[in-house]
Amino acid sequence: MKRMLSILLACVLMISVVACSGKGSSSSTSSVGSAAGSSTQTGKKPVIGVAIFDYSNNYVTYIRNSIKVLAGNKADIQMVDAQNDQVKQVEQIDLLLSKGVDALCVNAVDPKAASTIISKAKAAHVPLIFFNRSLSSDDMKSYDKCWYVGTTPEDSGRMQAEMAMKVFKADPSFDKNGDGVLQYVILKGTLGHPDAEARTQAVKETFAKAGFKTELLDLQPGDFKTQTAKDITDVWMGKFGNKIEMILANNDAMLLGAIEAGKAEGFFGGGKKMGAIGINALPEILPSIKDGTIIGSILSDAYSEGLNIFTMAYNVATGKDVYQGVEIAPDNMKAIRVPYIPITKENLNVAQDMYNKILKQ
Repeated sequence: MKRMLSILLACVLMISVVACSGKGSSSSTSSVGSAAGSSTQTGKKPVIGVAIFDYSNNYVTYIRNSIKVLAGNKADIQMVDAQNDQVKQVEQIDLLLSKGVDALCVNAVDPKAASTIISKAKAAHVPLIFFNRSLSSDDMKSYDKCWYVGTTPEDSGRMQAEMAMKVFKADPSFDKNGDGVLQYVILKGTLGHPDAEARTQAVKETFAKAGFKTELLDLQPGDFKTQTAKDITDVWMGKFGNKIEMILANNDAMLLGAIEAGKAEGFFGGGKKMGAIGINALPEILPSIKDGTIIGSILSDAYSEGLNIFTMAYNVATGKDVYQGVEIAPDNMKAIRVPYIPITKENLNVAQDMYNKILKQ
């Protein structure tokens, strides 16, 4: 009897040991799984905050739409509109950071305020990608997890001047007074805006470097807005009238306003000759290029900008190298520079194909 009790006791002890061992093993596996950490491993979508300077801006609308369609179901995009108010944008960024975003993308209202935004992201250890409005080299270098996606704005001004020179030489009818000098006006963006300053200066320098004879009749800041540019052009029509041979606009939104004002005075399809070139090659301007109302525009590739912004944000939000899958090499400012493309009637399909990518995603 004692022998039987001893055997039963031994069996109970063995079962108890096995059970405890199994429980410990299960607990250890669970702990390792929860410590893996990455949102891709846990199945959780990364949360990416996107702060836009102003939803009403035509070009930026296509960038933000690109980001949304490229994100699809891969990421949770939290997008906010600062309505061109820097104070409001900083408050929105505070809110996004408090929500625990995995990455932050910022289209700054004022690039000079970048240091404030960087300090907040840095304190929260959140990777930061600025886009569309470039900031200073010092600001970029102040945070190792800060990058930029945009263009080289002076390239668009250079291409704009090159397009103007080419058509002026090829078509004598643009030289309305036959003096061999291009009389032109510039619709500049917002004063002090880095892109506006770079584009405008590049136009002047390109003409000068080529030894091309020009006369700048006037230059006015149109704040990148259609109505403001229309008002300015209305004044020009009364002041210079048929003397203007070319209008160069820092963006297409302003050029649309100039076209409207010019049409009221018989230009742009009304029988009187006047050239016009914009920047962005927005869908709204493409019909005017196609029918010859204007000469052309310089395409800012919104799809490529959106693609690089989202790719980099998704990479850092999921623990990957920031440049994984990015086909454009970064410059010494950790910036990805998407190239511009001059668009005329001959290659209009390039711009149309780009917008189709945004719409078909």
